[in-house]
Order: sequence, then C-alpha cells, then structure tokens
Amino acid sequence: MIGIVLAGGQSRRFGSPKAFATYNGKCFYEYAIAALTPHCTEIAVVARPEDAARFPGTLHVTTDLQEFAGQGPLAGILTGMNTIQSDWYAVLPCDVPFADDSIIRELMNHRAGNLSVAIEEDGKCHPLLSIWSKGAEPLIRSSLEMGNRSVRPLIQHWVDGQALLGMKPSLFNNVNRPEQLEGR
Repeated sequence: MIGIVLAGGQSRRFGSPKAFATYNGKCFYEYAIAALTPHCTEIAVVARPEDAARFPGTLHVTTDLQEFAGQGPLAGILTGMNTIQSDWYAVLPCDVPFADDSIIRELMNHRAGNLSVAIEEDGKCHPLLSIWSKGAEPLIRSSLEMGNRSVRPLIQHWVDGQALLGMKPSLFNNVNRPEQLEGR
C-alpha cells in the first residue's frame, strides 16, 4: 500500500501552511507520515507548488497533476495515485496531527474489492481519513473532469470510528486554527 499525505491546502483560517505547523516540536506532515509508515511501503506528499521545496529532500513530494491543479483534496488523491503505482492507497491530510496508525489499521480491516473506505464518527464524516483502491482512479478522474470536487460521493463504505475514539478522543480532530493547539 502507498501512503498519500495531503499537504496542499491553502490554510486560510490557519494563516500559514499547516503542513509546517508544529505540535510538540514536530511538523504536522511528520505526524501523517508517522501514522502511514507502519502500513505503507512508500509515501507521496502532495503539496502546493510554492511549498514543495520546503519539505526534506528525502521525501517523495509532488504537486497536483497540471490538469487538476488547485482543485482540492480529490485532485491530491488522484495525483498521489499517479505518482506511485499501487493497488491500494491510504490517505491522510496533514492537518490531523493527532491521527495515528490505528486509523489506517482500522480502515485496512474494512477494505474489500474496489471499495473506498473512510471514517465516520458519531454522524460526522471524515472522508480524507481514507483508503482507496486503484480501481477508484477512473471515478476520481471522471468526477474532477465534470467539475465535481467533493470526496464524499466517491466513498463507498464508511467505518464507524467510535471504537477508535475510546482509545484517543482527539484522533480525528482537524486543526484549522492555531488556537486549537493551545493547552494540549
């Protein structure tokens, strides 16, 4: 399985690129890589062009496919799929620094066939905490070509995240503002 770290957001509410925000001395993108590493043979980081050179040279960093540049997370997922070939892809956004490898393990336990799988917890969907088969690539491309940028309609199976919450309540917290890190 290949890991895809989505690090190409505009970070408008955060005020600076979230990939490089730090928590306990570690950049957000490093948390995503740490969560993916136990399950993935390689990891692609999909970043904004102006930020790509800021990542260490040891990482496989890429930017959106030119035809879908700037079209959001779905374009990032497709870019990751086109960057490193695999049958399966585990996706984590860089702005979920409290996520750990238990999310990926849980998603892997629920994958079957060509299903795309994502976490749903107490009615709240987390479509970017997901696993995709290579078979989803044409659906993603077609959706983007039609101007549909939403990830949710392409998710075929939602995994109940309640069991994971018992282990770590903040597992799915998306950090959109610096003050969300205060007092942690």
